[in-house]
Amino acid sequence: MLNEYKSIDEALSHNWIDNPGKTFIVYKEETLTYGAVMQLVNGLARFLSASGVKKDDKVCLVLPRVPELIIAFLASVRIGALPVPVNFTLGKTEAASFIRSAKPAVTVIHQKLLSSVDLEILAAACKTTIITGKAGKEIRAAGGLRSFIPWDSACRPSNIVTHAEAQPLAYLNYTTGSTSSPKGALTTHENIYANTAAAVNAMGFTADDVHMCMFSSFAHPHELFARALYTGASIALLEEINPKTMAATIRSAKVTALMGIAPLFDMLSSHAKTTKLETLRVAESGGMYTRPDVSNNFHNTFGIPILSVWGSTETTGIAIANTPSSYRMDGSMGRVCPYYEVKVVNEDGTEAGTGQTGELLFKGRGVISGYIEDNEFLLSDGWYHSGDLGWRDKDGFFYFTDRKSGLLKVAGLKVYPMQVELALLSHPAIKEAAVIGIEDKLRGDIPAAFVVLNEKMPVSEDEILRYCNKNMAHYMIPKRMKIMDELPKIGSGKVDKKTLKQLSGKLLSKADLR
Repeated sequence: MLNEYKSIDEALSHNWIDNPGKTFIVYKEETLTYGAVMQLVNGLARFLSASGVKKDDKVCLVLPRVPELIIAFLASVRIGALPVPVNFTLGKTEAASFIRSAKPAVTVIHQKLLSSVDLEILAAACKTTIITGKAGKEIRAAGGLRSFIPWDSACRPSNIVTHAEAQPLAYLNYTTGSTSSPKGALTTHENIYANTAAAVNAMGFTADDVHMCMFSSFAHPHELFARALYTGASIALLEEINPKTMAATIRSAKVTALMGIAPLFDMLSSHAKTTKLETLRVAESGGMYTRPDVSNNFHNTFGIPILSVWGSTETTGIAIANTPSSYRMDGSMGRVCPYYEVKVVNEDGTEAGTGQTGELLFKGRGVISGYIEDNEFLLSDGWYHSGDLGWRDKDGFFYFTDRKSGLLKVAGLKVYPMQVELALLSHPAIKEAAVIGIEDKLRGDIPAAFVVLNEKMPVSEDEILRYCNKNMAHYMIPKRMKIMDELPKIGSGKVDKKTLKQLSGKLLSKADLR
């Protein structure tokens, strides 16, 4: 149980004092204790300070799930600077432009990600760039980077850095931008502590756990390490996402708690079904809806449930969760976590009744105060308006319906894209489905579907349409459809519906499928 507030830096210091020999990070064949991590953090903190980085300065992090990400984050926090994780999947120019707009004092980039960023823009964006990994000086010359600091030599000093002045803001936690432009959430130490305490108390985490988080390194990066840091536990870092490597790491590192998105668990139960995962006790699925069939397959394969949760950048992580002692595998997001309040409201602001769909509102110490851009953060009377629609049953379990912005009005009737997607996914030949709305002069909105087929079960758009006619209300049936090789995704693994909107005019059939 977590009851006493500590900042991230205080939590690190406590572990360094109390458990210096305890394993903190497991990465491939490498093991780093809390004592070793503190030494590296202090070394980098000293270098950052010597480079002129001050309190409130930004430090951009272009790093995958590697120990350097954790060390750079903690070192920045230690001197009161603000880590800014960078989505390196945006594209070469976009990622560099993001860094330029952030105006960082320093950028830390991994050697293997140099090709993901326009180096000329990067060199002009900040005066110091640290390259991690086994980079050579020729990279500095070729890229025009102003400073090349080998990671090992930057991080060896053993002197303890004096704690900087208390900094309530921990970092800028950017939204993934699957439906709109990414926004920088002002995430405080208290936000992180409260959210971590909620997860620890809900899931029963202790110092004996080994956590493996498979979220993107730039999406809620504190969730890679915060639960372990606040309980004195360990983390296993894994860059490569494939069932074989994941299962092997769970076994070798004795992982007890796994956090990821639904397709990850689906892959494990489909492709690693002969592997025993004896140590795994918490399998936590967030970021998107977890279908009941995925939950059931995982439970039948490995003997433990998938615990679906709901969280967001604005709530600093999970706020609703199924737990080991209270869960459902029917698509429910679970019950309210400690340190949070949740209510469902109608369009007029009144509270919705049991079983009624409305917008989910959140309150609590884990809810952020706003975005750095200060644009349209919906907070009224202390309640954050999530933009997600859902409902609550008589036992207090919540169910997700769809994004409020995705709700379609087809000839005056409400259509939730996720309802159509789930109906499409019930067809045995359909592997993935995404539904968006496009404007129609006669009906206002019409559903448009993008589907990916199972390789061994090819079907035509007409065959899918006939299936829809038998299994959906007429107004829900997609009026445009496109079979694709794959759906565009953002770094977190969510379907990029913003891109689908942009592509809809080119990709969708012109014929009205009736």
